[in-house]
Amino acid sequence: MDPAVIASVSPVAYEGDGYRQQAPGYDPLSGEGARRQGGRFNPPATFSVLYLCSTRACTVAEFLRAGTRLAIGPAGLLPRHLFRYTLRLDRVVDLSAEENLDRLGLSEDDLVSEDLSITRSIGEAAHSLGFQALRSPSAAGQDHVVAILIENIDREGLDPELEEVWSSLSDLESGSG
Repeated sequence: MDPAVIASVSPVAYEGDGYRQQAPGYDPLSGEGARRQGGRFNPPATFSVLYLCSTRACTVAEFLRAGTRLAIGPAGLLPRHLFRYTLRLDRVVDLSAEENLDRLGLSEDDLVSEDLSITRSIGEAAHSLGFQALRSPSAAGQDHVVAILIENIDREGLDPELEEVWSSLSDLESGSG
């Protein structure tokens, strides 16, 4: 995506909680795994992204979606730690806003497609323009994802707190891990 097109989108503020699940023992602020392997908004071996969900339910849905794609299944990925972040960002590309999708010539389907070429080009442009994050519908169909472009933020504002430990699949349902 042409960075000039992304630059035409007015940044918005985002304040609220973000949630992330990950294997124990990893830095909840790193984004290094996404940098190495790539993600929805960043190609492999480019820049770090901290992928958060706007709700716990979104985090569970994203975890189950990822787990079902692997031979070991979601249970094979356990245990997991669920972190909650308090977010205060002021330069966010809101891809959940219809006017922004129209401006970019995109649909929600483009954002959740298995073809990551469009979303990765959006992420590269947003990163190069100094945006702090992208807000987008979750590919799991539940709520929104907030993709934090780590190099463009002050990490002092991110304070992850361990909310739950998921040891079994029942912990995902109960919320009492």
